[in-house]
Order: sequence, then C-alpha cells, then structure tokens
Amino acid sequence: MPGIKARVQMVRLVGQVGYHVTGEHLRRRPRTTLHDVPPSSDALTVEWLTLALCQGTPDAEVISFELGPRNDGTSARRTLRVTYNAAGRDAGLPEAVFTKSAPSFLNRMVAAGARLAQIEASFYRFVRPELEIEAPATLYSAFDPVSHRLMLITDDVTVTRGATFGTALDRRLSRAQAEQVVTTLAALHARYWNAPLQDMFGDWLRDTHQYMQMLDDALDASARILSGFERARAVIAPQVYARRQEMYPALLDSQRHNAFGGPTTYLHGDVHPGNWYVTRDGTLGLYDWQMCVIGGPARDLAYALTSHLTIEDRRAWEHDLLERYREELAARGVDSPPSTADLFLDYRRQVVYGMFAWLATIGRSPLQPKYQPDEISLANLERMTQACADLDTLDAIREIAG
Repeated sequence: MPGIKARVQMVRLVGQVGYHVTGEHLRRRPRTTLHDVPPSSDALTVEWLTLALCQGTPDAEVISFELGPRNDGTSARRTLRVTYNAAGRDAGLPEAVFTKSAPSFLNRMVAAGARLAQIEASFYRFVRPELEIEAPATLYSAFDPVSHRLMLITDDVTVTRGATFGTALDRRLSRAQAEQVVTTLAALHARYWNAPLQDMFGDWLRDTHQYMQMLDDALDASARILSGFERARAVIAPQVYARRQEMYPALLDSQRHNAFGGPTTYLHGDVHPGNWYVTRDGTLGLYDWQMCVIGGPARDLAYALTSHLTIEDRRAWEHDLLERYREELAARGVDSPPSTADLFLDYRRQVVYGMFAWLATIGRSPLQPKYQPDEISLANLERMTQACADLDTLDAIREIAG
C-alpha cells in the first residue's frame, strides 16, 4: 500500500491542483506572455498564438484559428488549424498543428501523480530538438509546476506527414517495419548512451527504479497487478497466471537492476503500438513522450517487440532484431554495445515491465480513469504473457534477486 508520506503528498497535490483549476474557471484572463502557460486550448488567442508560432518571422501574425474536436485521456488533445497574414504564409509557418493541455482537475491529477505533463513538456522543449528520429516537431512546449498547467504544440503529423495510427488490434508489422522499430530505438538510445542525463536535463527525468517507486505509490502496483491478472485471465499464458504472486516482486527487482545493472540511456518508456505512427512514405515514428525515463535499453526493446509482434513473429525474429539493434548502436558510435548474451538476458528480464503496464491498465481501481479499451489491453497481454512464458522471464529475474 502507498506509504503515509505518499498519501500526505497526494492530499497536498489535490489541494494545490484544485485551487488552481477552480481559480482558472472563476478568473478567466488572456495570456499575454509565453511564460504564462494557457490552461487549455480553449484559452488560446490569436495574440498568444502569434507569440508562440511566429517567433523569428518578422511581421508575421496569426489572424485566426479553428479548434478541432477534443479527445481526452491523460491529457486533452485537439487539432488546430491556423491562418496567418501574408508574412506568415510566405514564411511557410505551420498551419496544421496539434495541441495537448491539461484543463480539468482529473487531467492534472493523473498527469501530476506520475509527472506525465512535466516529462512530456520537458522532452519536447529540451530533448526533441537534439534527436534525428521520426517524431512530431516542437512548436511550443511549457509546463507550470505550481498549477500543473501544460501546453504542448507540435505539427499535426496526420497532415504534415500523412501519418496513420494503430494498436495491437489492427497493426501487424512486416519484418522490415520491425527492423525500423529497433533502428529508431537504437538512434534514440545511442544519442544518450551512458550520458549524465539528470545533470543535462534535470531531476524531472527519473531512472526506472525511481519511476517504479513513484508508480507504486500512485497506483498500489501489487493490487493493480493481481486485479489485472483476474480480469485478463482468459488470455494470459496459464504457466504465468499460476505464478502471478511472483509478478510484483519480480517487477521491482527487474526495474532496480535495469537502473543500476549496466549501461543506461534515455528511454521512451511507453513503446506499445498505440504510440507509433506510420508516415505516408512508410517511416515509423514515435509520439506520446510522457513516460520517459533513464534506464537500460532492454526495457524499451522488450516492451516494443512483445507488444508489436505476433507471438509467432516474435519467436521467429527476436534474436535477429536484437542483433540488428546492437549493430545499429555500433554504427551510431557506441563503443561497447552489450554483448549478444547480455542483451538477450536483459531483454528476457524486462518483459515484466510491459506486462505491468497493461495489467495495471485493465486492473485499474474504480477511482482511476479508463485509459485504454479492454480489448487493446487483452491483445497486448496475450502477446506479453506468452513472451514471459517462452523466455522464462520470472526465473531470469530470480537470478538477480538472489
């Protein structure tokens, strides 16, 4: 159960967030500087958007904009169509953009409990400009740590790149696309291989062990895991269901080892199929960067491959894909990539994190919002728990637990 300190912090957070959300509704006012983070896309004005989108373009102005439908989850997501004056149009300023904000008390509490808004805003502000991978381009990104307001504006990749999205239900990767997944992860990981990331970016970026402790306090992970096992029992590999009581301690041991047991890097942290898109030219891209952490690369690899690939394709391709990943690291300047044996062992151990993510999703408490449809959770868990069985994941973790 979450500790007393965590409960006290949560009570304080409820009061802090509630105070600011209430105040924003009672005292609506225009935002006049880029440091004054708008609470929602509804609060945007042509004046503020001119500041955010026309920087560095003399005489350019936003003259009108149109908001698309709102889609709420852990954040409120809306497209935005922007019209500029002649100077803005001549400069080719972005007309199709995408916004994320946290307007409601629930949005902010969900995001604040796991620092989702702060992590994603910081990624787009500090990290995204340094990366040469397919991902949305940063146009504006800010987070207010007092009110927990978020405003993120990127290009709308469905327009700018013809992107399409999918889930474990409707996307089956070809072998070439699976190779793109590991190549993209290698490009991200190689950029920050063994770098002092908290010194570079700040303590908003936590390691996988710290992040797991935070999630445990916020969610009561052991309860969510057992609830998830029961709700998803029909698709869970029987030999894994029989060892369900081992899952929680195995998860904690695996994340501790991931943080301290070898080379670390910048991880996306939530690389299931729903967080990738395919551009019009067939390139796979990553979005939803709100669960980034510092950790060993196998966590991203295990999560991506066991959720994306059918059971048959994973069994046939995983060794080759991991070897492709090692080659890509070396090609990007990593002097000593993990050995084939070490990477595969870590990959086996990290299957449990992806399992936890979806067990907790379907095993949510009545007080938690429904983040994903159950059928998506079930599709992911069927693949992941079979990987856990195939790879003897729990036994591999017991070796590091002593």
